[in-house]
Amino acid sequence: MENSFLRSLGHIDLDLPQPPEKATRPPLQPVDPLSRFGPKAEISHIFRAPEKRPPKELSLAFLGLALVPLAGFLLGLLRLGVNFKNFPKSGLPAAFATLFHLGLAAVLGLYVLFWLKLNLFTTLKVLGFLGVFLVFVGHRTLSYLASTSAKLKSA
Repeated sequence: MENSFLRSLGHIDLDLPQPPEKATRPPLQPVDPLSRFGPKAEISHIFRAPEKRPPKELSLAFLGLALVPLAGFLLGLLRLGVNFKNFPKSGLPAAFATLFHLGLAAVLGLYVLFWLKLNLFTTLKVLGFLGVFLVFVGHRTLSYLASTSAKLKSA
């Protein structure tokens, strides 16, 4: 670099603390100075102490507060009078409609399990099976509802 520019910008004095006395140090291993492929010095990691968690009662209280809107929604539906007249009442279509709603509840339960303890790959595998089940059962339920709607319109 023929036209390089070198200029002193300042001076820094670092006052670093001494390492803790109780810090563990790995034993030194003899290394041949001529060998590039000898064992490397061991790296020791010191992890932070885990953060303190709030009391269980406080967590449950906030869970209750988070579920209050759901309870209000369900009470509002009951107060308004939910319309169940299109829900299938006869044998097989009623079974498919019930299975569809249970499948949706299973997907929501799977989301809760994912939040609590499952990893992404396990969740996606189970969700794939639930999705195939829901497509089949939902198609049968919607086919029944469409056929009854067509019968009502033609009559």
